[in-house]
Amino acid sequence: MAELTFNAEVRNKVGKETSKKLRAQKLVPAVVYGKDMNPVHCSIAKAEVEKLRKINRNALIDLNLAGEKHTVLVREAQKHPISSEYEHVDFQAVQMDKPVKVNVDLEYVGSPVGKKSGGIFTVLVKSVKIECLPGKIPQVITMNIDALDAGDSLHVSDIKADNFKIITNPKIAICQVSQVKDDEEEAAAAATTAAPAAAAAAPAAEEKKAK
Repeated sequence: MAELTFNAEVRNKVGKETSKKLRAQKLVPAVVYGKDMNPVHCSIAKAEVEKLRKINRNALIDLNLAGEKHTVLVREAQKHPISSEYEHVDFQAVQMDKPVKVNVDLEYVGSPVGKKSGGIFTVLVKSVKIECLPGKIPQVITMNIDALDAGDSLHVSDIKADNFKIITNPKIAICQVSQVKDDEEEAAAAATTAAPAAAAAAPAAEEKKAK
């Protein structure tokens, strides 16, 4: 079920200098933590860690550490701001029969019908938090937007939960199709608004002139 297998070595020393030396040896510092276990500091070959780029961020990984195998998720991966190379990885050990909370990306598919009348589709939320068993974590949550007309929107409550529970507030809007007025409508609206103001200003101007 795991998509990758990493071999890690326990490290007893921590700190910036130790991490710097590990990176010079083509190793990436890491830490493994989880329920019913103390955090374990370790290191993994850089070539192995680079494989994270090819998998989903919630993919399960088998981590061989100190003679034991742990099933883990990547909780945080720090990268160098310029080279984008991995500098540190936090892993969470999970139990396959215990639910976990993770953020899952939303994928919007289709083309809103509202675009035909000039509506503009906007993504408001790119991911939501869910709770489910580790083996049931979806790679993405797909949302079909074909039926959205101008002025319509979708909310977290519109997501159909299958093998998971949605934690994110159901009232939050995740996408929308904005109603866009054309230039003629905007000009007409502006003229309609300006006319009463001009009419109201005229008597005041005449009164001032009379004085």
